[in-house]
Amino acid sequence: MYQFSPEVHGIDDLKLVRRVRAAYIAANQTFSEYGESQWGILDGYKSAIHNLVMRGTDDDLTVALRNPASNELFYGFDLVGAERTRMMRADETYQQREAQLISNAIELLASAVGATRVNNPEAPDHYPPEYHTSDELIELINHNVRAEFPNPFPNEFGLKVKSGIVNLRAVFAVYQQYRTLQMMLLAKGNSILEIGAGLGRTAYYCHRSGATNYTIIDLPMTSLAQGYFLGRTLGDDNICLFGEDYRPGAVRILPPACLSDVNADVVCNVDSLTEMDRSAADTYVKHALDTAKVLLSINHEVNKFTVNQVIKAHAPKIELMRYPAPMRAGYIEEIAFIRG
Repeated sequence: MYQFSPEVHGIDDLKLVRRVRAAYIAANQTFSEYGESQWGILDGYKSAIHNLVMRGTDDDLTVALRNPASNELFYGFDLVGAERTRMMRADETYQQREAQLISNAIELLASAVGATRVNNPEAPDHYPPEYHTSDELIELINHNVRAEFPNPFPNEFGLKVKSGIVNLRAVFAVYQQYRTLQMMLLAKGNSILEIGAGLGRTAYYCHRSGATNYTIIDLPMTSLAQGYFLGRTLGDDNICLFGEDYRPGAVRILPPACLSDVNADVVCNVDSLTEMDRSAADTYVKHALDTAKVLLSINHEVNKFTVNQVIKAHAPKIELMRYPAPMRAGYIEEIAFIRG
């Protein structure tokens, strides 16, 4: 069964709204240009949100942040937005297709984390293909990795399961949590830097799994959404925004200007590096090579340059694992083992 998430009532978020507003204004002052990044275009669709943060009332900004399906704040990094919601509500076929994508992703997630067998089309007679409902698969997944689905926003479309409404990006984030925590174990590390974190779903899962030394570096507009989402789901005390004093155990959300201030054992990037200006991608990869133990990348290769090219430009002899991403066709996972 699939549906849209309902409105949440009784929210006490005025303090959080004021915090994310202050952080956005401060971060925006540190940000100069997008270069050839596609994000210059994508963030251009969000001028109404920018104006609201800079000049709107607390009440108006609160309404926009509570209901991202009424605007395009998430455009380019998550699946709730005004135009997409309008199209999906008007088209049952669109809903069915999305629901099937989510169902398929849950099946892939279950096999990727070892909760179920990987079906082998070359030998289908060796054992009967396993069949599980989405709820059963999520229960099995939870034996291996945290998989829960908070829905702080109305009109988030997905499969209805016991633990919430499952958005496609949330399924991807559960897997990204799994792989990131594996890198922590391999590196014998205790800190994570995520570059370009979307809505912050991977940070949510990692923090809930105990990886609380977590920093996000992202563009000011995306950080606005991350701050509000993580503040609503993890709690106000578990986020630390730009301009605030650091609190141990809180997810830090910082602009690119703060990169040199952040050292982490594991640096991860998903669906982001190849969408940047090449000089920005070079800066991030070089920072990881200079400071981290492991760099994890999950990216496609259809843009002007690839992550593989950027890594090899700076470390041609580095120990690098490369394989197709199990969750998303057309994506490559690359793991650079930088130092022991």
